[in-house]
Amino acid sequence: MTKELWYFLINGQADEATGLYGNFYAYGQHLGDALKNTFDAAKLQSFNNSNLIEASKLDNFALIENGEELVQLSDTVHMRPTTHSFPFDDPDKEFYPPVGIVKATEEDEYDYDLIAENFVAYGQNEKGIFELELVVGKDRLKEIFSRTIGFLPAVDGFWIYIQPHWDDDKTELWVAKHFIATEHVTTFLEQQQCNTLDNGYIKVIVHSLTGETNLTLDDHKKIQLHTKDEDLFRHFIGQLKDSGYEQTRDFYNLEDGFHHWHYRPVDSLTRPEFKTMLEKNNFELLDTWDE
Repeated sequence: MTKELWYFLINGQADEATGLYGNFYAYGQHLGDALKNTFDAAKLQSFNNSNLIEASKLDNFALIENGEELVQLSDTVHMRPTTHSFPFDDPDKEFYPPVGIVKATEEDEYDYDLIAENFVAYGQNEKGIFELELVVGKDRLKEIFSRTIGFLPAVDGFWIYIQPHWDDDKTELWVAKHFIATEHVTTFLEQQQCNTLDNGYIKVIVHSLTGETNLTLDDHKKIQLHTKDEDLFRHFIGQLKDSGYEQTRDFYNLEDGFHHWHYRPVDSLTRPEFKTMLEKNNFELLDTWDE
């Protein structure tokens, strides 16, 4: 397989008080592979606990200005020699997206600083559905999605959509009819975190018969609630506020108004391997279609 060349803006922690920003260029089989190569090499440059801020796919090094000034860190990673420091305890640090999605370097419709960890709630629509959307950062996504599953009165179904932008293939809907308890879902997501919560090519839906409710973690790593039960809707709002999230009307996320990339971690399964894993866990392929 031909390796891809990626540009990454990352930051990391140099010491207890100091953070660093750096510009890196790395080869890999895919974005997640190149990113792992970068994080490994960046540790030698005092970039610890690194976060991916922006990414761009390049055709070759000729597109890099002042390419001759790059420092080679490994067989696959180069960096610009100039780094930029910032106070690591800055309370206004930018939003770090969850693993699986990242801002692209193109000019966007909105300012990236507008993205924050908060939620928006919409009143009942003409179909009787209340809707809520929550943005969670990298560090708390697993914890908060697991917690929201616990807000449901019962779990009556679990579905996985494989999105068409994974290998430019068809959309596939897989269902686990035997997942009928909260622990069935949370255990599976815990065991398969690399392939589910951290995979930017799928969305998962937890279904509850109460209010025909769907709790979704989509491929943009937003948590979404759709329900016809107003009490459950208000319960979610109260629980999110108790968890420290503010309700807003000015809601921004990477899906709308921002160029972005989806990716999967280096140690995650390929699309064929992922489907094999689902079959081994007794998922059934319910439907497939072209977008």
